[in-house]
Amino acid sequence: MARVLYLLNFVGNGGTEKYVLDLIKHMGRDNCIFVYSETGPGIEAFRQTGVKMYQVNMKGPFDVKAAKRIKQIIQMEKADVVHANFLRENYLAILAKWMGARCKAIWTYHVNVPMGLGIRSLNRVMTAFNHKVITVSQFMYEQLQQKGVSRHKLQLIHNGIDGPKIPHPMKHLREVPVIATIGRLREEKGQAFLIKSLAYLKSAYPDMKWECHLYGDGPQREELETLVQKLGLENFVQFKGFCSEKEIVYLNSDIVVVPSSNDAFPYVPIEALSYSRVTVGTRIGGIPEIIKDGESGLLVDYGNIEELGNTIYRLLTDQKLVQRLSENGRKYFENHFTLEKMMKQTTAVYEY
Repeated sequence: MARVLYLLNFVGNGGTEKYVLDLIKHMGRDNCIFVYSETGPGIEAFRQTGVKMYQVNMKGPFDVKAAKRIKQIIQMEKADVVHANFLRENYLAILAKWMGARCKAIWTYHVNVPMGLGIRSLNRVMTAFNHKVITVSQFMYEQLQQKGVSRHKLQLIHNGIDGPKIPHPMKHLREVPVIATIGRLREEKGQAFLIKSLAYLKSAYPDMKWECHLYGDGPQREELETLVQKLGLENFVQFKGFCSEKEIVYLNSDIVVVPSSNDAFPYVPIEALSYSRVTVGTRIGGIPEIIKDGESGLLVDYGNIEELGNTIYRLLTDQKLVQRLSENGRKYFENHFTLEKMMKQTTAVYEY
């Protein structure tokens, strides 16, 4: 089995950190090394794995001092593979190779960010030295080609999760259905879009019973709370904060909405499908690869308030549709997004 050094600048508690943690747990702590720069809220989860950890200050993608230290760690730990998770870390891994580190450099592209002509040109040079560049969605696969990465370097591997062992099919919605959204309270996650759509739902269908739970915290919380008050939704929308117990979150929800304006390949809709929850998402990024419209869930255009409101109403009033999407969503998860499938494909890249 390959010995892998995982490289991550900031240790938060988002999807990228979950991805790296899952890989470390699968590979086994004795086969992994974790190198990071900035301590964040997710550091304790890495410590609990027992993986060997090093802190290296990575000031930027061409920090020669950091690259030298990474090269030393690669040699000392006899790492076969360096798996970077953002552009900065990937460039540092390539620099370490240029300095003499004998290893495969792999980069997973998690977040779709704008890249100017200079970065796109640099990508053509730097990623030529990557063993592979993993993209988490077909959308990202296409984006990276536009950003200077040769398609011959690209490997599409969808994110996967270790979902519940048994399905939890929904036969019907509860008496007061719960609409939930899960994620950081920040603009690109689209909570404001959902709240405005719920105001439309309340106005257009005043007799419908429902409530909305917003799970997560973040910089937009105060702004969103003000919006809820302005729209008269105080008795309908509850801010639940961050909850680490996924089973509680999903099994206490009926409809999970992913209202993002920018998302490469989020974990939330995958988790929702694994718990057989009815899922609604936007036609953004990699979301349509998870939510197949009318098959594993329903899709709407980001920003179309009436469309999202009417889509939720459709689910609140169509029990057969709820049952079908619940069952099909779980099957779609089992066929496409299991952790076992992701691990098998990723370790094959390490060994190839």
